[in-house]
Amino acid sequence: MHREVFISYHRNSSAELVEHIVNVLEESGIKCWYAPRDVDSKYAGDIVRAIDDCRIFLLIMNEYSTHSEHVLNEINYAFNRFHQKEAIRLLPFRTDKNEPSDDVKYYLGRIHCLDGSEPPEDERIDALVSRISYLLQSDSERTDAPGPCAAPAGFPSAIRSTALIHNTNFTGRTKELEEMYRLLHSGNNKLFLSGPGGIGKSELARQYGIRFGAEYRTIVWFSYNTDIEDMIVTDQFLLIHGLENDRQDLTTPQAREAYYYKKLNYLKDHCDQNTLLIVDNFDAEDGRLTELLEGRYSVILSSRISREKDGYQEMSIHPLDDPQEQLALFCRFYKRPLDDSGKAAVFRLLEKIGSHTYGIELLAKQMQASRMSPEGMLDYFSGKSASSERRSRLVVDHIMEVMTQIFRLSALSDEKVSILKNMALLPVEGVETELFFDLTELEDFMLIDELIDSSYIQYNYISDVISLHPLIASTISRAYPNFAKSCGTYVRSLTERLSRFTQFRYNEKMTLLSLAENYYLKWCAPDTADDISFMERLAEAYAEYFMRDKSIAIMERLIGLHPEPLKESWYHYYIANQRRCLSQYEGLAKEASISLELVEKLPPSPQMKQQLSLSCSMMGWAKYHEDRLEESADYFEKSLQLRKEILSDEDVLLAWAYYNSASVLYKAGDIQKAVQYYEEAIRRFLQCGETGICVPAYISIAEAYLSLDDFEKAEQALEQAFICEYEYYGEENCRKYWLYEVKAKILARKGMTEQAAEYEQRSKEEYEKYMGRA
Repeated sequence: MHREVFISYHRNSSAELVEHIVNVLEESGIKCWYAPRDVDSKYAGDIVRAIDDCRIFLLIMNEYSTHSEHVLNEINYAFNRFHQKEAIRLLPFRTDKNEPSDDVKYYLGRIHCLDGSEPPEDERIDALVSRISYLLQSDSERTDAPGPCAAPAGFPSAIRSTALIHNTNFTGRTKELEEMYRLLHSGNNKLFLSGPGGIGKSELARQYGIRFGAEYRTIVWFSYNTDIEDMIVTDQFLLIHGLENDRQDLTTPQAREAYYYKKLNYLKDHCDQNTLLIVDNFDAEDGRLTELLEGRYSVILSSRISREKDGYQEMSIHPLDDPQEQLALFCRFYKRPLDDSGKAAVFRLLEKIGSHTYGIELLAKQMQASRMSPEGMLDYFSGKSASSERRSRLVVDHIMEVMTQIFRLSALSDEKVSILKNMALLPVEGVETELFFDLTELEDFMLIDELIDSSYIQYNYISDVISLHPLIASTISRAYPNFAKSCGTYVRSLTERLSRFTQFRYNEKMTLLSLAENYYLKWCAPDTADDISFMERLAEAYAEYFMRDKSIAIMERLIGLHPEPLKESWYHYYIANQRRCLSQYEGLAKEASISLELVEKLPPSPQMKQQLSLSCSMMGWAKYHEDRLEESADYFEKSLQLRKEILSDEDVLLAWAYYNSASVLYKAGDIQKAVQYYEEAIRRFLQCGETGICVPAYISIAEAYLSLDDFEKAEQALEQAFICEYEYYGEENCRKYWLYEVKAKILARKGMTEQAAEYEQRSKEEYEKYMGRA
């Protein structure tokens, strides 16, 4: 029997806990393997086979298991699978506060543990089961996604529901939840929740989804960052099986817009009031709002901006007005005993922060952590509060003042302050803990966990995502106006990852772009070498993901900084290349000309000659698109000779020079020389491991052979194109349509009309599948 979870543990110390965990997991339909229950013959062989078979390796981590030789052997074997990028997740579940052994740190030091050490045990086990369910579901969606047509009409099963986290510290707000239900079922199922930051809008929307979730077939949670189009396009929020991003044409802004409407129209066509969309932090004016709200589905939007004046149904969220609910929330986090005097002091404290929901939580956490009494905190705040009659109007400014005081009072270490500064650079939805750990080059997770425990950092224990509440981010910005300047490690790590953009999987690319775009739009100030390098790599990543307009905008901004001529020449060259890809040939010619003019004025050097070769190649393309083929060939030939002079024979730029020259030679009718150059380009691309670009190169040479009536070589080249396409893209993403198109041309030239027509039809069908229309 297939077991999804292998459990590694120290039997003498954790047997009872493991049995409890297994019971809960298997009641949820998740099959487990653990010794001795599932040993059939010999321990060692059964364990190896079970680890090979599992999808999640669950380590019950305590003082004893981290020093157990048998457990370490199991960790080592599972880690080898993980290191080889096999389909296995490593999940440590820590059941005590002891430091793990050095051996365990070696294997799992960069993997965030799920904390199971704090009571009550049942809640921790529920959190563990939720995390495992989430991981198994996420992996299945990547590998077994059905097409959207598999769902019956009107039933949106093809849409992934969001797992909403149950917050055990939530208290009160019963009237608000009931009013939300009434409003959403009163004929208008669109509702704005408005109020200042940190007042509890997001949590109220989440609690509504949890409390009334049984009434909805599907609930999708969105975090609004840039605009509605990006919010709908990304699979991070709205994943529709069969319409996944990696199956779509997103090569131009027009294609992205078409895909946006494809997903939005799917929502409108397949979803009714039994689908609930929750859009969090919609703190902007967005021209696509009307389009979003046109569907029959139900929508909740949280916003700091009141929309009532625009005619939208709205519910204002105010501070907790029930003193007992305020005290109950405070006591969720402040565990020290309170006598009548202490309670009276707490009520006075809460008046000073305007009964602000998140302020109550953070205040209680900090008082608990610093062992400060309510009376002591009152002394600290003496004379700091706004008058009660003005509090409703000044609540946001005032809570910011108080939060800044709490921030100083907490006496956080420099390391913790640094973590919070880096987290303030993240998008609202946050990021996976382990990715943040890598980007900031932290030594261990201890400081992050402590900040989670003290409520500075919000933590989603299901997805292992950390985020910073907007109120805390604002507090940091207020306390440290230039804090982004001290986050150099994070920016350099982002830059380094952007430089390897093509190596990442699709979901990793989307996460990386989200992090980079958030930093660029909100914090990037190109007055340092780090930020300039970051902008260059982001522009390249945008271009690789076909967001060419954004790439051009960054390069134009960099030109506006008046860089030295060699760098400016490269910026103009890069813009020219993006204009070419967008078929903006006048812009291509203009930018290429400026690039060439700048570099030709510089004294000769290896760097100057390399840039000159790039500028010449772009001028070659400019002349090519003007049908000035002789001039185009001259520029490409000059680019080739420069690269031969300064580059090593293995440099991929030489392959590109041959390929570019072959293209213009073919168009000019010099087929024999074009074939020679195509052959040389292919040889060099293969030598450099550039399998992807070999596909169009083989197609080009196949058409050149066809022009020479060499059908055998044309078919051989096309066969190689098929091989490279499958190897590089895999069968799922293979672009068979353009391969079939060339096959049809070969068959037509051979006089095989019926077969040619068949392949033309197959080409059209494959193109429709590739574009997600079938």
